[in-house]
Amino acid sequence: MNVPHSPESENNKPKVLATMAKNAVANLFRTGTGWVIVLFLPPLLVRVLDKPTYGVWLLLLQLAAYITVFDGGVQIAVARYVARAESLQDRKYLARFLSSAGMLMVAAAVATALLAVLGSWQLGHVFKEIPISIAPSARQALLIIGMSVALTLPFSVLAGFFVGIQRNEMTAFATSVGKFSGALGIAWAAYHHQGLLAMATWVGLGNIVQCVIYWVFWSREGRRDTLRYSCAERALAREFLLFYAAMFVAQFSSILITGMDLPIVAAFDFRAASYYGVAVLLSNVLIVPFAAIVSTLLPVASGISASEDPQRLGQVLLKTTRFASALLCVITLPLLLLMPVFLRIWVGTDYATHTLLLAQTLVVAQCLRLTMMPYAMIGFAAGQQPRMLVAPVVEAIVNVSCSLALVQFIGAHGVALGTLIGALVGISLHFTVSLPRTDCVLLSRTELLWQGILKQFAFTVPLLVLALLTTRWISSSIFQVALAACAELALFALLWSRSFDSGERDQLRGLVKHFARVS
Repeated sequence: MNVPHSPESENNKPKVLATMAKNAVANLFRTGTGWVIVLFLPPLLVRVLDKPTYGVWLLLLQLAAYITVFDGGVQIAVARYVARAESLQDRKYLARFLSSAGMLMVAAAVATALLAVLGSWQLGHVFKEIPISIAPSARQALLIIGMSVALTLPFSVLAGFFVGIQRNEMTAFATSVGKFSGALGIAWAAYHHQGLLAMATWVGLGNIVQCVIYWVFWSREGRRDTLRYSCAERALAREFLLFYAAMFVAQFSSILITGMDLPIVAAFDFRAASYYGVAVLLSNVLIVPFAAIVSTLLPVASGISASEDPQRLGQVLLKTTRFASALLCVITLPLLLLMPVFLRIWVGTDYATHTLLLAQTLVVAQCLRLTMMPYAMIGFAAGQQPRMLVAPVVEAIVNVSCSLALVQFIGAHGVALGTLIGALVGISLHFTVSLPRTDCVLLSRTELLWQGILKQFAFTVPLLVLALLTTRWISSSIFQVALAACAELALFALLWSRSFDSGERDQLRGLVKHFARVS
């Protein structure tokens, strides 16, 4: 059944666009900070650290990242509840929920600290190729990083609150300052050859700075009465856990999909661990701007899902998938074309030679997986994430299985190939299994596949192949950059004229204007 659009809702569209633009800018600023760190910190580290030490450092960060993945999921889950409580203006419910979620996160922090102790103790037994000379400092570094990450978990409730009331600039500032503080300290410690322990200490200090900023913002918000132990309720905590359980399964699958690659390489092909770590960092360049923009869909989709209008949500899904796929293509094309030049400048010839194929494979795999992010966001906003779990779970199993099998024959390249195979399986299962089960959206799967994804890639792939073949005859880096710029302009023109109708082009112009005003 269609819900008619009132004139009032039409008049709110500019306000919604302005809010989305503001939040997207804040998200870009927050994730852009990480992007800047990724661009400038690795070139220093690869030049002042030997390959085994750098490989171990990346491994430690990857192990710690397992917790930060769950931390981000908690923020999103809290934001959903907060957004709904704010729309109902139910302050008492908000206090009960935040207090209950906060108690859960304190318990999670204690469990994480215990896991950090266990991981530090067993690090050398699991990764036996870690050199004996750096093994003790590696264990101590993992313990410090793990403890500091555990400390941040209770503060994820505050971060989720700010996202829920669409004050993303708060989380952007706290995260950016914390990351910059840690990154500057890491660079200083590495440049002065102070070792893994000093570098890990700076990571911990950056995490503490982030927590302090969250608490300052929370105190100034004037809602300290909404976070008290006396307000916590077991029933609400159980409800939140049940809601988050499906998301936990999806996030755990995500860890198996992308987070197990480096540990597998470190365990079976340790000499390639530093190269693979650089390839992973480069593939994340694709995720940073894309996720920052698309994640602003969550509060909007939550509001629409409350009206229980599957047809309208289906149209939202189609449009956002089309926009998202176009954005992916616009980012991926120059990334793949300029990757050889960038790697040589970024980390040097040796790393560029050994990393190129790994990075190209991982970028393609990430690009394919991210096409389904709008669908995942809308399904989550509508509370139907349990019906979407088959695809990520099976993708994780296929990814890890293929990676473990192929690494025996072709080393690290087999792990990257396993990620690509898993991405293809995951997309297929979303269309064949998940979409028919999520009744929150009413939409033809064929229309979504063609109009939302394949049409954008049909413009991109020929341009990419033609440009890659042309670069074989061009040795000058300047001409390669010029060729990539021409290909990018051609792709943008094709997408603008062929993928979007006049109404959508007007909406994009309006969104860009709001971006410009916010910036």
